[in-house]
Amino acid sequence: MNVIGRATELAALGSAWARAGDGDPQLVVVWGRRRVGKTYLLTHFAQDKRAVYFTATRQDSEQRQLRRLADRLREQLGDEVRDLIPETFAGWEAALRLLIRLADRDPLLVVLDEAPRLVVGRSDFADLVSAIWENDVRDQRLMLVLTGSAVAVMEEMLGPHGGLHRRASVEQRMDPFQLVDARQFLPGLSPEAAIEAYAACGGYPLHLRRWRADQSTHDNLRELAFTPGGILVRDAPDILSEDLDWRGGYERVMVAMAGGARRRSRIAGRAQQRIDYTLDRLRRAGYVRVVRSIGAGGSPDPLYEIADTYLAYWFAVLRDDADLIEGGQGGAVQQRTDGRWQRHLAWVFEAEARAHAQRMVSGGALPPDAIVGRWWQDETAEIDVLALSGEQPVLVGECRWQAREVTERDLVELRRRAGHLPEPPGAQATYAFWSQGGPTESLARHPDVRTFTPSDLLV
Repeated sequence: MNVIGRATELAALGSAWARAGDGDPQLVVVWGRRRVGKTYLLTHFAQDKRAVYFTATRQDSEQRQLRRLADRLREQLGDEVRDLIPETFAGWEAALRLLIRLADRDPLLVVLDEAPRLVVGRSDFADLVSAIWENDVRDQRLMLVLTGSAVAVMEEMLGPHGGLHRRASVEQRMDPFQLVDARQFLPGLSPEAAIEAYAACGGYPLHLRRWRADQSTHDNLRELAFTPGGILVRDAPDILSEDLDWRGGYERVMVAMAGGARRRSRIAGRAQQRIDYTLDRLRRAGYVRVVRSIGAGGSPDPLYEIADTYLAYWFAVLRDDADLIEGGQGGAVQQRTDGRWQRHLAWVFEAEARAHAQRMVSGGALPPDAIVGRWWQDETAEIDVLALSGEQPVLVGECRWQAREVTERDLVELRRRAGHLPEPPGAQATYAFWSQGGPTESLARHPDVRTFTPSDLLV
């Protein structure tokens, strides 16, 4: 198995396994929404180890889950435990105690995949794990890994009132890949095509592996998003259903944001509901992010937007016409939604330009204390990328997902907008443009101007 990226996660797991082998038991929690590669990573990690891998299933009774666990133990550990494992376990306490005994002498890795599904039958499962870990685990060579795709549930388990609060040796949240890492799945694509693939697939490995480098973006979208059963049209509801109860109005809130409502009052108006709890739950689970104008002088009101690139694509482009796509009219839908797709691409490109500017800080191209974000004054001016050292602008940037060259007229307009900042850019400030087209010859002669193309966003 070849694992792309995830060096941080593998290093954390490897260190925990080494400590467990030395008699320091490790409780590890790995969580993240579906399709981010948790199972793939842990299956890879379990190779060549004495390991038990058990995946909880939806809507199974506790008795059936325990019987399945006993079966997995016999299958995966073989003759060494055949006489120790009962036909089933009396309960999860008995099962966990046996797993601890099996790690008395030899290191044992136990993965309980999708642990929140066990909560359905036993609401205090996390408390049970915590109590057993405190009272029964001493110097066994055990590494117990609990995973979950229900992000909010897992974070409640780990939170101040959760059963696993301050119990885990390793707490590792896995999110979809960022663009730079996602690029590794599709090394044969041009930079522009790689950004387009990422804008549709997000950082989900399964989606990216389905994208064909020998096809155009249009043909890939036709196959994956606009064909009945295509993974991009059907996967978003599955990802969301693991974590969110649609009766809470979560879908209406995300539809409102995808449709352009970014302020709290406008989101509430379009969703036609109270949104305080719903918005907070979406934010804590990582589906929505809060965006504030950085520095002084900008709008005091925050904006809200969908934080997941693939889900933003699904809500903005596919969701409203999913029934037409499933009914075989995907070709027509693809044509009529091209404007939405282009707006989504521009939104992704702008976000990636800010990520690139952050890498410029860490790489030394901007001051080490610089913070990067966006800045706006209502009805007055908006700056796509702003870097501030203290309150002093050191970079003022604009993003355009278009192929035409950037001209001196564009620079004049960017300088005009920068004039609304409380602190004017100094002589050392940089004016930056991110676009598919490079600068005109005359613009390139300006010493305070830098231009970046899609290839710069991938390094």
